[in-house]
Amino acid sequence: MFENLFIRFEQPTWLALSALVLPMYLIARTSLGGLSPLKTHVTFAVRAIVVVLLAASLAEPTWMKKGEGLTVVVMMDRSRSVPQYLRDRALDYMKVATTLQRRPEDRLGIITIGKGAAISSLPHRFSSFDNFTDNLASDEATTLAEGLSLALATAPQDTMIRFVLVSDGNETDGHVLEAAKAARANGIPIDVLPLTYEHGREVIFDRLVAPARVREGQVSSLRMVLRAQSEVTGVLSLTQNGLPVDLDPESPGATVRVRLQPGLNSRNIPILYNEAGPQQFEATFVPDDPQADLIAENNRAVAVTFVGGEGRVLILADSEADAEPLAAALRASDLSVRTEQASYLDSIVTLGGYDAVIMMDQHRRDYTTEQDKWLHDYVHDLGGGLLVLGGPQAFGNGGWISSQVEKALPVKLDPPQTMQRQLGALCLIMHSCEMPQANFWGQKVAISAIEALSSQDYVGILDYNWNAGGVVWEYGPAPAGDKSRPIAAAQKMPVGDMPDFQSAMQLAYDGMAPLNANKHCIIISDGDPSPPSQALLDQFVAAKITVTTVLIAGHGGPTTMQTIANVTGGNFYNVTNPRNLPEIFISESRIVARSLTVEGDEYIPTLQNPLVEPIRGFRDLPSVDGYVLTAPKEGLAEIAFVSDKHGDPIYASWNYGIGKAIAFTPDLTGRWGGRWVGWDRFKGFWDQSVRWAMRPVSPSNMTVNTRLEGERAIIEVEAFDKDSNFENFLTSSAAVLGPDGTAPLALQQVGPGRYRGEFDAAEAGAYLVNMHFRKGGEIVGNMQAAVNVPYSREFRAIRDDSARLVQVAEMTGGRVLRDQPQLADLWNRDGLEPRRSHKPIWDLLAIIAASIFLVDVAGRRLAIGIAEVRQTLRKMLGRRGDVAEDTVAAWKRAREQVAHRKQPGGPTEPAAAARDIPVEDRTVKFEASEQDRGKAIDVGADVAASGVPSDRPAAPRRRPVAEKPDPTDEGDFTSRLLAAKRRAREQQKGESDGGVHG
Repeated sequence: MFENLFIRFEQPTWLALSALVLPMYLIARTSLGGLSPLKTHVTFAVRAIVVVLLAASLAEPTWMKKGEGLTVVVMMDRSRSVPQYLRDRALDYMKVATTLQRRPEDRLGIITIGKGAAISSLPHRFSSFDNFTDNLASDEATTLAEGLSLALATAPQDTMIRFVLVSDGNETDGHVLEAAKAARANGIPIDVLPLTYEHGREVIFDRLVAPARVREGQVSSLRMVLRAQSEVTGVLSLTQNGLPVDLDPESPGATVRVRLQPGLNSRNIPILYNEAGPQQFEATFVPDDPQADLIAENNRAVAVTFVGGEGRVLILADSEADAEPLAAALRASDLSVRTEQASYLDSIVTLGGYDAVIMMDQHRRDYTTEQDKWLHDYVHDLGGGLLVLGGPQAFGNGGWISSQVEKALPVKLDPPQTMQRQLGALCLIMHSCEMPQANFWGQKVAISAIEALSSQDYVGILDYNWNAGGVVWEYGPAPAGDKSRPIAAAQKMPVGDMPDFQSAMQLAYDGMAPLNANKHCIIISDGDPSPPSQALLDQFVAAKITVTTVLIAGHGGPTTMQTIANVTGGNFYNVTNPRNLPEIFISESRIVARSLTVEGDEYIPTLQNPLVEPIRGFRDLPSVDGYVLTAPKEGLAEIAFVSDKHGDPIYASWNYGIGKAIAFTPDLTGRWGGRWVGWDRFKGFWDQSVRWAMRPVSPSNMTVNTRLEGERAIIEVEAFDKDSNFENFLTSSAAVLGPDGTAPLALQQVGPGRYRGEFDAAEAGAYLVNMHFRKGGEIVGNMQAAVNVPYSREFRAIRDDSARLVQVAEMTGGRVLRDQPQLADLWNRDGLEPRRSHKPIWDLLAIIAASIFLVDVAGRRLAIGIAEVRQTLRKMLGRRGDVAEDTVAAWKRAREQVAHRKQPGGPTEPAAAARDIPVEDRTVKFEASEQDRGKAIDVGADVAASGVPSDRPAAPRRRPVAEKPDPTDEGDFTSRLLAAKRRAREQQKGESDGGVHG
């Protein structure tokens, strides 16, 4: 009904309220009877307009404007499944096709697709492919559906729209056909440009099959499965935990030569499992002819086998010598111990092979964000034991505040400010706009740095804000507090293109110099801004403010940023992988963090709770020379020993998730804990603590098998009781720790003693499964298994999927573009309906209605007659014209009289006409009456003599002041009031008659 109008009502039923005008008219005829007919009609009309406007406002009107021009959004598939030469060819194609037949009002948008989608250029009249950038975080996946959704989100609503999808049609995540339905619903056609290819000689390492669990000393076979498109020769190799496995003992070297036939090829390798723990295998095929295999990424496969053993412990320490006293004590207790550095943790699977992990004086900077999360999940989801021992760079001193590891510990690493040393002040100067995914990485590094600070440390964030007109403080400098406010500021900060370092560093200096703290700045930039002055750098040095510079996506040269860091005593980082940024910022933020070390005296651990299970039987511990300050966590944390002088935690433990954790705040080296190593109960104390925290041993009466079927991982468990009978109706709980996080896994009984579960394993990486089985509330089984996906599905594609692209075009009414860009005709408007933009105007109508309502109120409260209106209009429109005409006429009469006086016998008195010049009396508030207008003002004889009227008006005549009437002459008050009302009605009637007939 309202489709073709310029104003459209979203809720037209509210327009029915306009019918209230009719009863309003009937009511007005009686209630407004005391007014004149004209005033009655005007009052009713005003009120009717108010009602109609309010009804229209409630109907949610929108102003519809017909759009002009055409917007073409090009979605470029830049994933690795498309050969590089085709990606380059597609880019050249679009550079030509998007310029032909393009009108000035047309807009072009560009979106790149890989592992996710990113905007290369928003739809704009000046966009082009000349400065095309990928802006992708990764090209090892294809998400066509996400690219299409992003195109829908960025497409303008005031132009015709056409999408162009340039791809090979293969996708690893999402469903582009489902996403295309949204484009069809919006009337947007999708043209497709298929990128066709076929790898005729490709070799794919399909899978490496290994047993999920074996016993120590057992021999089992490893099966390699490869798929070849044609006959090819090459070399097979295999490693076990990084060490080569001899595949052909009869020939030199550890590799074996093979000839692959078209189709599936398999080979079995016997393996002796003589070491407990996780055994990670990696197999690789290298063809003799490089042209026989174009995709190297799909030539490898991985597998993991867990070898059962008693009590495996991993010690993470910077120095093996520092860890040796503890390692020797645990080995003497029949535990298997391995000492490694942080880099040893290459996956969650590695951690899953140990029953307990001990971290000795470890700093957060040595661990990646993924490793931090793995340690947390190891305790919470895998049921492992974590023991964290103190030292100068442990706990809060080592940047673990707000980390994932802190969540697993029974103590707070950022204690109240009871023994605070000097505070820290950190300033972040953010200029990351030139790097891919600038907002994401800018926020991530800022948040990582903030979380590494204590609550009392100062933090400030500076960036270039276009809306604010330059460099501004997005936060601070102020105490971090609970960090919610600075983190919120980091999440909202815009990332603008900073023209110079001078203004940002000057603001940083002004904000930080007055602070009584250890001051440090971190600048992240591409190096483009102009350098700061030497005088400003000298001010930083004088104020002891160090500056670390981080160059990312640098194209302005490192010289400026190197100079800033060198002069101020900071560090310089040239980063090529943005994933390394959070660790850099965490490490740098710890430069200013307050020291949490308590030392300088002898501290005796005092028993606080003798019932804590891991220390039962131990009441007296050796004294220490220092420890790291922490605070107990609320809840189930148990503090066994505290410092005798301050009551700070020395030994604390708790259950976390399905695992356990212990915090020991002194160290076990010569700095603080030298007396511990020589203690006669040293071995017994730590053996008891470690065994309490260790994960339960996996039962021997359960077996688990894993396999991959397409993109699904299958887990199968067989359970038996001690008499080798099937264990049925067990209650199970399981979790999968994969590359994208932790997810629950449902295990269902599918046969006698057999339980089965499956999960999606489309993304490359390691998937660790942890399973618990209960019977009658008692745990009867605790098992782990692993599934490894060596490479993304992106590298399994050996040809295009053009058929899928044709489906997209047919579904949406699009076209399949030809190979020649001159024939693409991307700006073709055939079949495209002109779009209309909708702008809500209900608020405007409501404001107009309110304004008119005020006019109605004023009309009822103020008695304004037609005569006053006419007089005001005459004053506004006609007065200047009347005065001008009278003035000209008076001048003419004055000249005539002067001429007549000069004649012999003429009159000698002043010209009377001069007195006829009307002069406006600006001292009188109200306009003079019509009778008074004709009265002239005597301007003097000099005017008559000269013939020129004076500009100075004569003094106005004062009207005689009317005498006040005697109230007693008018009768009593009631009589006077009635008389006044009668005169008012007569006056209104007269004005109304005058308005009709006058």
